[in-house]
Amino acid sequence: MVHASSERPPVEGLPALRRAIAERVRRFNGIEVDPDREVVVTNGGQEAIFLMVVATLGEGDGLIVPDPNYNTYLDALRFVRGERIAVPTFARESFRTDPERVRTALDANPSARGLLLVSPGNPTASVVAPDDVRALVALAAERGLTILADDIYDRFLYDGAEHLSPAAVRDGAPRTLTLNAFSKAFAMTGWRAGWVVGPADLMARVREVKAAVSGGCSVVSQYAALAALTGPQDSVDEMRKVLARRRRIVMDAFDEMGFVYGVPQGGQFIFADVSIVGVSALELALRAIEEEHVVIAPGTSFGEQWANYVRVTFLQPEDVLAEAMERLKRVVARLRA
Repeated sequence: MVHASSERPPVEGLPALRRAIAERVRRFNGIEVDPDREVVVTNGGQEAIFLMVVATLGEGDGLIVPDPNYNTYLDALRFVRGERIAVPTFARESFRTDPERVRTALDANPSARGLLLVSPGNPTASVVAPDDVRALVALAAERGLTILADDIYDRFLYDGAEHLSPAAVRDGAPRTLTLNAFSKAFAMTGWRAGWVVGPADLMARVREVKAAVSGGCSVVSQYAALAALTGPQDSVDEMRKVLARRRRIVMDAFDEMGFVYGVPQGGQFIFADVSIVGVSALELALRAIEEEHVVIAPGTSFGEQWANYVRVTFLQPEDVLAEAMERLKRVVARLRA
């Protein structure tokens, strides 16, 4: 019998789990890594984000960030005193990361050293199309950028959307760090288990930072993560189908209310322009919780430029979600009246 609690885990993670992660990214992402030198197990996606940023960027270095994006990247960037270089995206384009806009941002910002690609994204649920991924990887290679790729929602895709990991592209492999975690696909948020994979030279730095920050992850969590990766995967496929149904409930309600939104091609969110209501998104969010006990997130969580937007997750059971949308319709009707 293995007494997990008595083990002292390596900083980079248990060998069996690293092998399982290497097999997972090979099978689902087309990424080839050496489990001994190119995989590090992390305390969830949050630590993975921090490690990738700290390992690759320093004071004054710029990171190209499609806007809006997940706030933890900005937090990590502040820690290293780097610079966020925002590239605009638009609801009318389903928040596409346009390679030409990225090129324009690079031309204007010679300090850029990295490119962030979160696909599917948070809060926009946009998926970077394979052709755009290839164009962005070519641009990163041309400009000598490191790519920070976040694949955490890669098992949740809708309407035929295709996910392509930058590290699966030939020129992307030598310059890309890719994170993922067990919190989304396996609903293991409390277990705090994730990973970073990438080329050996960059991963040596990731391991060095992790050794200084936290050391090896919980052995109990690592064995749970190993069971998740090597066990039956039916629950992941079923979760995707359930989320697709829930997504439709919110989209139909938003269509009825006249909200403009980027079609969520993946992930668990819808990011919508609610300016038609006539008040700010923050005011709408406050009225929704006060009058109907419905929680939605104002877009200002992702920057003041998104003051007319809200983010809605579709994680609740279908009956609860449908009721929430009916309540939100009542708030909107009262405001527009």
